[in-house]
Amino acid sequence: MPIPAQDIADAMRAQLDAEGADHYDDNLDIIPAINNSVRWLESVINSTLGQKKPGEEIFRDLTYADVFRTSETSRVSLDDFRFEVWTINSVEVLPTTATTGAAVPAMPNNKQSYYRPDLYHVSATKYTKRLTVEEWTINRGNPFMPGYEGDAICDDIKEYAYLNPVTYNPSNTVVIAKEIEIRPVVDKGLVTVFYSKKPDNITVLTDDIEFPYSVFQLLLAKALAYISVKQGDGTTLYTVSQADINQLLQTIN
Repeated sequence: MPIPAQDIADAMRAQLDAEGADHYDDNLDIIPAINNSVRWLESVINSTLGQKKPGEEIFRDLTYADVFRTSETSRVSLDDFRFEVWTINSVEVLPTTATTGAAVPAMPNNKQSYYRPDLYHVSATKYTKRLTVEEWTINRGNPFMPGYEGDAICDDIKEYAYLNPVTYNPSNTVVIAKEIEIRPVVDKGLVTVFYSKKPDNITVLTDDIEFPYSVFQLLLAKALAYISVKQGDGTTLYTVSQADINQLLQTIN
């Protein structure tokens, strides 16, 4: 379950020996310190992604599975997502879906992808492998690798792949948002994208912090540091050290 912001605030006041006092204002001190600690934790997690990806637990309250119709170029635009994307966890091709009861969206230009709020993911048997740009190029002509786009392999053993979001610019005047590309081509077909959104800032203490209780002490300690130590000494607010990364990995393992 997410962390109630009030729990962090109460623990902060207890540590600061400020229960019942008005020395620390909710809007001027407590809430900004909590939001800064969340942004710091986001920076720490980003740093771990290049070393050892944190388990799914850390993203539990941030993860969604949305169904999209791809564009004619087999892409899904990040502009089509309901939330600001933090990290892509999985892309599943030609899923089995069910209806949500929401209205079917109006058909946009066939060249574009779009979110299908009228559908939700049930299951899928076609999974994709995330490739680097180099692998994406090499695998194109290799029938034994995910992302092969030739016709010499049957559908039953076809292996799909996707490329991390890239900004494609087809002209000098139109810049398309970052898009995920899938191969073999899924031309105006359905895909499900499992992704984690960026955590929201809290605006009041009745809001929830979109991280699990396992990182409560990390957020508390950093929020106390932000409220107790004034910035302005030339340091970066969200500086991440190796010790921070190690502490996070120990906390979530």
